[in-house]
Amino acid sequence: MLRGNGLMEHRGKVHNVDAPAMEKIRESGRFARTIAMAAVLFLLNGVIWPSWAVALEVERQKDITEQARWEAKNQHLDQVLKHVRDRVRDRKAVIDRRLAKEGGMLDNMLSAIGLSQLTLEGVDDLSWLSGRAEHLHQQALKEFDTTAKRLREKQLPEKIQQRHAKARQQYLERYQTMQARMAAMLEAESLQEQQDAAASLKEWMDSFTLEKPRDPFDPNNLPWGTPDPSLTPEPATTARELSARNALPLFERGVQLASNVITPDMLGQPGGPTEEDLAATLDAQLTDAIRAKAEALDHDPVKIYQWVRNNIEFIPSHGSIQGADYTLQHGKGNAYDTASLLVALLRAANIPARYTFGTVQMPADQVMNWVGNVNTPQGASDLLGQGGIPNVGMVSGGEITHINLEHVWVEAWIDYHPSRGAKHSVGDSWVPMDASFKQYEYTEGLALEEQVPFDAQGLAQTIEQESTINEEEGWVQGVPQQAMEDAFADYRAQLEAFLENQAPDATVGEVLGTQNIKTVIHQQLAAGLPYQLLTRKLVASELSDSLRWKFRYQLYTNQFGRQGSELISIQQPTVALAGRKLALSFKPATPEDEETLASYLPEPDENGEVDPSDIPDTLPGYLIDLTGEFTIGNEVVATATSNTTMGSELQSEMGYWQPNQGWRTSQNEAVAGEYRALALNLQGISQSQAQDLQTDLESTRQKLEAEDFAGLTKRQVVGDLLYSTILSYFALNDIQDKISEKQAHSVGYRAPSYGLFKTSLSPVYFYGIPRNVKATGLTMDVDRFAGTRVDKDGNVERRLAFNRARGARLSAMEHLVPEQMYSTDDAPAHGISAVKAIQLAAAEGQKIWTITQANLDQALASIELSDEVETDIRNSVYAGKEVTAHERAVNFFGSESSGYIVLDPYSGAGAYLIEGGENGGNIFSTIKDILVWISWEFERPYFDFSKFGEKLLRIASFVGFSATAVSAFSDLKGPCGAVSAGVISGFIAYLNGFLSTFLLAVAFSFIGPLVVVALIVIFSVFMSMINEMLIAMATTGCAAARGR
Repeated sequence: MLRGNGLMEHRGKVHNVDAPAMEKIRESGRFARTIAMAAVLFLLNGVIWPSWAVALEVERQKDITEQARWEAKNQHLDQVLKHVRDRVRDRKAVIDRRLAKEGGMLDNMLSAIGLSQLTLEGVDDLSWLSGRAEHLHQQALKEFDTTAKRLREKQLPEKIQQRHAKARQQYLERYQTMQARMAAMLEAESLQEQQDAAASLKEWMDSFTLEKPRDPFDPNNLPWGTPDPSLTPEPATTARELSARNALPLFERGVQLASNVITPDMLGQPGGPTEEDLAATLDAQLTDAIRAKAEALDHDPVKIYQWVRNNIEFIPSHGSIQGADYTLQHGKGNAYDTASLLVALLRAANIPARYTFGTVQMPADQVMNWVGNVNTPQGASDLLGQGGIPNVGMVSGGEITHINLEHVWVEAWIDYHPSRGAKHSVGDSWVPMDASFKQYEYTEGLALEEQVPFDAQGLAQTIEQESTINEEEGWVQGVPQQAMEDAFADYRAQLEAFLENQAPDATVGEVLGTQNIKTVIHQQLAAGLPYQLLTRKLVASELSDSLRWKFRYQLYTNQFGRQGSELISIQQPTVALAGRKLALSFKPATPEDEETLASYLPEPDENGEVDPSDIPDTLPGYLIDLTGEFTIGNEVVATATSNTTMGSELQSEMGYWQPNQGWRTSQNEAVAGEYRALALNLQGISQSQAQDLQTDLESTRQKLEAEDFAGLTKRQVVGDLLYSTILSYFALNDIQDKISEKQAHSVGYRAPSYGLFKTSLSPVYFYGIPRNVKATGLTMDVDRFAGTRVDKDGNVERRLAFNRARGARLSAMEHLVPEQMYSTDDAPAHGISAVKAIQLAAAEGQKIWTITQANLDQALASIELSDEVETDIRNSVYAGKEVTAHERAVNFFGSESSGYIVLDPYSGAGAYLIEGGENGGNIFSTIKDILVWISWEFERPYFDFSKFGEKLLRIASFVGFSATAVSAFSDLKGPCGAVSAGVISGFIAYLNGFLSTFLLAVAFSFIGPLVVVALIVIFSVFMSMINEMLIAMATTGCAAARGR
């Protein structure tokens, strides 16, 4: 063997020792090659494969999965059109940035001769979308042709057939335009050409509605929270300033004595009453109820004054909100409402009366008692300021000893001499009467948190042990929901045992604590006011418009995402709307439209049944023109100035005007064809309002079951059902707020709020044409839920914890109330809200993120929610808010849903949003229910609705339960307050109030605030379900008490 130069001779063959291994294998014999290849493959599989081949395979599978998801999102033409628009927007933004950074004069010159050095942006996805659109376009044309054939077979009017032909041609032209502009982008030869083509295509696509409109969200205008007292001005210091601010006469008018009270001895007396001092006004209505009450009080001015003073509870708010009649119903009102009631009762008794205004000074301790028994003068001042009452604390010796505030009271023309009003015959003097200012006696309830302490630390340790908490990144995962529910159930059992053994006969009032007006019974009237008047008084027979709250609703066409032409505009003082139903609805614009709509609703067979297979999934919106109507009560007060196509996008704006502060409104995206029932919750829901609605629902049910459709309209069937839902939501939450405040060391009042419950339509748009419109269920949207609220001791952390907990409960009730109202044994309703979506996501094991500016980028990179939701999150965090969100959408009965919470970390105000941008919840109904909604919404009762009466009965019963609950928990000194509540009332009171204090203890004493979100979500749902059951039990006892 000769060795040299790296060569080796063996059996006549020469091999290169340093040759690559694979070359040696190729040069080896068959057997050697086989052995060597096996060894190499073994080496690759055992050593190299995991490091690169596995990675490649994983990436390949990811690509396959992503492609499948992408194709699944482009099954329909409307989806493809939306993605074309979105991808072109993104691509244009990238191109713009590149040209701004990389382009220049030289490249522009080179581009002009086709020599640009800038590479083109990839457009493979747009090419794929173009091909997909072509395939779906052919299907769309076939569907148009099928519709045309159906219209001919149904012999629908020529006008409708022409409308169809026009829509088809319009669609075809727009499709061809899109493909032509897309081709220009796909075939561009330079980046500049790509930019021009992308800009052209983007601008053109942006001119059309391509998806269901989404409500806008402003993180600086959160729908739930407490008003800012700093926005309220300080009180006027002179009569001139007070006059200018409130548009009040600076001086009394001349003598114009009322003819029915003039006597010879009165002639020539200055400052006597006028005819206006006996007239009915918008605020001081002389209704049948007012007249009956005046008669029941013997038309006696002393009795009238003392009844109002001793029975109407005070609400610390400013301006005329609900008027005399609703204040009489509700038993509560602010100084203006109470003055209006007193004026109305006096005038109904033929006693001249007028409003009197001034800035007054009251002792701080009396104000603290008056506004709800707060423990600090600053708390009383804040509560007045939140309600809009101009006030300022007066400091002496380093403490607030008095509070100056603007105030209103009444003067009545009384036979004062010599009996001081005890025997009223002919008036001789203006006598002041303030029925709103009063003092209360308060009793404490059972301190259950002390009697039966909850082991918050033990639960906190369980949560910490079983959850994954990443404080650095800002998420929590795997919160043990079952362990929490078990802990709450165990605690409930402890409470029951305690109450059964220690307080079996406790009344609702004894458990919650009471607030009773210190009654004043005198035979004569006082000559002066119980406080000091600081300015000269001003007087008026009627409140000025500047002192009235107002509500406005406006509906517009949509013009490139902005308000277009005004269709409807309503603006009225809230006193004219108190306790009344509001609604926006639509009707077929012409008989031809009505006939077209009817042709799509199947006829029942001889047994009154409808074959489910005959029920259409959608309606061709573009064929049906509608006319919008706005109703107050059952009266149409405004009709749209022009017709709109079913399914077309509209914009609405609504809100309140508040004295001294102006308008605060919210905007919504409406869809033509939806029925939107609006409820105003001005300062609480009265029992009589709910009872009247229950009566209407039961009357409608009886007519439906008897198939007596005469006189029934969409307002009686669809409208009342929807309105009852939003009204019940407000009523039950008002009750829970009052109960929880008592145990949470908090004082609060309802401020004017509003919300809607609507039928939800989901249009499919072809370049802005509403091709198909599908009814997808019902939606609640509460755009304003305001309340004045302070902690009795000024404890900021406790107030924030209470507001957070309350917000989560309000959100949970947005799905719980509709579920309970619309479910039947054979057709359960399924609702989702923001907190329920987060709860479902947590149950799936998703991470629940708490997003701030510190982790915004990391959180957005991890979550997979829609672009619109992520935009809301980003804008909210930039605005200084804190956002809670889950990782990805949850599948809820076949629909992808998501929820997220936006909170102000300093005030606890928030928004609890669902995917569509509504501050509310969705409920999904059966297709048969949807058919009923559509049929009755357009007043075409084609079906046997006897079974629908069962649902009406359930809803009427629920409204009745709400009315009884209002009585049971607002009038603790009445017959319901004396009901032996035992376990029921005690547990309700404790659970509601305990929510805030428990979460505070857990969040700040044991675990970090990250877990608070999960605790709030889980506990709020659990608590609301318990409350519903227990309130129902308590109101049963209340009803029994009333029957005794």
